[in-house]
Amino acid sequence: MAQLFGREWTKRELLERVGDLQQIAGAESFTYNDGVRNDVKAARVRSGGGLDYTVLLSRGMDIAQASWNGMPFAWVSATGAGHPHAFDSEGRGWLRTFHGGLLTGCGMINAGAANEDNGESLGIHGRLSHSPAEETYIGTEWEGDEAEIVVAGTMREAIVFGENLRLTRHIITELGGNALTIEDRVENLGFKTVPLMLLYHVNFGWPLVSEHTEISFDAEAPSEPRDPVAESGLDHALHLDAPISGYEEQCFFHHPRADEDGIATITMHNRALNFGVKITYDKEVFPHLTQWKMMGQGEYVCGIEPANCRVYGRAAEREAGRLQHIAPGEVREFWTTIEVLPE
Repeated sequence: MAQLFGREWTKRELLERVGDLQQIAGAESFTYNDGVRNDVKAARVRSGGGLDYTVLLSRGMDIAQASWNGMPFAWVSATGAGHPHAFDSEGRGWLRTFHGGLLTGCGMINAGAANEDNGESLGIHGRLSHSPAEETYIGTEWEGDEAEIVVAGTMREAIVFGENLRLTRHIITELGGNALTIEDRVENLGFKTVPLMLLYHVNFGWPLVSEHTEISFDAEAPSEPRDPVAESGLDHALHLDAPISGYEEQCFFHHPRADEDGIATITMHNRALNFGVKITYDKEVFPHLTQWKMMGQGEYVCGIEPANCRVYGRAAEREAGRLQHIAPGEVREFWTTIEVLPE
């Protein structure tokens, strides 16, 4: 049964009290009509239990703003969620429309740094975040007295003489719930084996992120810095800071231990607010976890990024022997849950 307003309710009990479930919860679609977001299609989800977030249908089904009982916990960048037509795929051009948000999808044939691989120029973090969804669905689905709010759609990454990949995404929240789950199904519709790189760029911001915030997980191996800059901050990686002038981003590779079901868990907790989040994911399909720590002024964010690759880019992943591939007709499935830990 749905847990709402301090008690459990059957479907019939709720329908006795509202003419439309949208009175208390649900998802509704809309289109932005000005600025860099003009014509970007989106869907707002309200769980009825305090969780509120926006899915950008025109932007690879990324998740933009997110809040819990009015408290924001996602980071939003200065660029805004620009329309895909503004996307600059070359080099670091991706950053000009990197809206941040709770989730930015990276992939599908490159995730991480811009690079050149086998004669192909690949921009930072790939095209997924700028791919409009099609076959979209927004609704509340009942099974007995249980209900889920679902936003779904598909994105295609294809080129003549190259890859032909389709990603079908479902973002699911229980009615009255405090969590959302991203479920992705990637299918190779083509007839060539091609690289597959997928990274969930999950971005947390103030007030969750502050000098009172710590990250924790059960480690099975020591964490590693991405580069010499990160190496200098390795001992302090899991403790966040107040905004720092001139801060240079740091990235760390962590190794959370999976439980008996293969599930890895990492938490971020603000002890001053007694507020936090928990990220869980299947470690077999997402064997890599990057922490992006950016404590700069105006660019104040900490990312937790489950992935099937590291963030060096495709050429480096190939050289290191970590590059994954997907065969013709093959289907791969990925998921991550983001749960609010209220006081």
